[in-house]
Amino acid sequence: MPVYDSLQTDKNAVVFEFGTAYTKCGFTSEPSPRAIIPSQIYLDSIDKVVHIFQIKDVELLLRTLEKFIQMIYFKYLAANPKDRRVIVVESIFSEKIFRQQVAQVFFKRFDVPSLLFVPNHVVVMATLGINTALVFDIGYAEAIAIPIFEGITILDSVQFAPLGGKSLQLRIMDELIRRKPTYRKDGENVEIQQATIDESTLEDIIFRTCFVTTFERGSQLAQQKLMNKEEEESTTDDGIQCVIRRPPPSVRYPFGGNQFLQIPGSLRESVCEVLFEMYGEEHTLATLIIDSILKCPMDCRRRLAQNIVLIGGTSMIPGLKHRLYKEIEYLTTKSQRYKPVNFSNEFQFHQLPCKENYASWLGASIWATSDLLTMRSITAEQFARNNETISDWSNFNFLISPNT
Repeated sequence: MPVYDSLQTDKNAVVFEFGTAYTKCGFTSEPSPRAIIPSQIYLDSIDKVVHIFQIKDVELLLRTLEKFIQMIYFKYLAANPKDRRVIVVESIFSEKIFRQQVAQVFFKRFDVPSLLFVPNHVVVMATLGINTALVFDIGYAEAIAIPIFEGITILDSVQFAPLGGKSLQLRIMDELIRRKPTYRKDGENVEIQQATIDESTLEDIIFRTCFVTTFERGSQLAQQKLMNKEEEESTTDDGIQCVIRRPPPSVRYPFGGNQFLQIPGSLRESVCEVLFEMYGEEHTLATLIIDSILKCPMDCRRRLAQNIVLIGGTSMIPGLKHRLYKEIEYLTTKSQRYKPVNFSNEFQFHQLPCKENYASWLGASIWATSDLLTMRSITAEQFARNNETISDWSNFNFLISPNT
């Protein structure tokens, strides 16, 4: 046996991130996940594909997680679960029942040496080497702005809004139904129906064909939409395309095997406007960031504005970061609502060393190489001593030995 084998006593730990739409898995010290797969699996018992975050029955959730994690271990990781520690990246607002079932599966079914849950908004800062940031997660179901100052999460200032990949899918489906596009089937033109396109196809259409337009054209799109609501007679089948000059070119999207679906240029440009539309007190992506900062103590605001970190798959849409900056600039200089902001020219976005959709996973991969993995991990004995339950993320009292 080579001498240097004794220098590495533990194998690299496994890092899981169970996202609402996708799950990432891989090993610590690696620059990217081994696999990014949909958070769903086919169950023979009910003969259908189920999404792990849509299951409400506890027993069904336990069986689903067991099969899902087993598939990951033996199909994508090719590793023995008993040999490696496990880190699970989670949101601090995730349901307690889900993390409890995850712990049950890892300890009872796979017999892992230890388990550690880490908050995604904190570990993502390990990729940048900073301890103060406004982490803005634009995911599938919602957008969340979480301020962190000197490593401390300011929970009172967290802001939520149902803006993300799901809202984009609903918008593009409504627009497709309204515009009545057609595709060729059996030699005939067939109108698209809502049941014809599933969520995966809608997601693919958004990320392959759509983009976030400029602030100036976005203002024109918002104005035109308001005019169409006030004067129904001005609305045509082409909608926005009839007023906005020089719309982007249309795209032929492969659909139904050898068929093509025509995606109008005006639709490609207008879909993402749902993320920036402001009606009354409703939030947009820009207002989430500003409101979160304004709810923080005054001495924290400037540094948070200078350290904005975008994560989440929806934030990868082309043009979103530039448009978001312009929206913030406009609101903080022109809007009376945000008159207290006296640092409008200091908003800055960090450039991550990886893609935004797996930034939290990479942060956990880096963070877990420190001694904190051993210090904070929960062993099977500690799990049993705590009545086989996982305490709240802020409570580590059960890690203390009862003899001390």
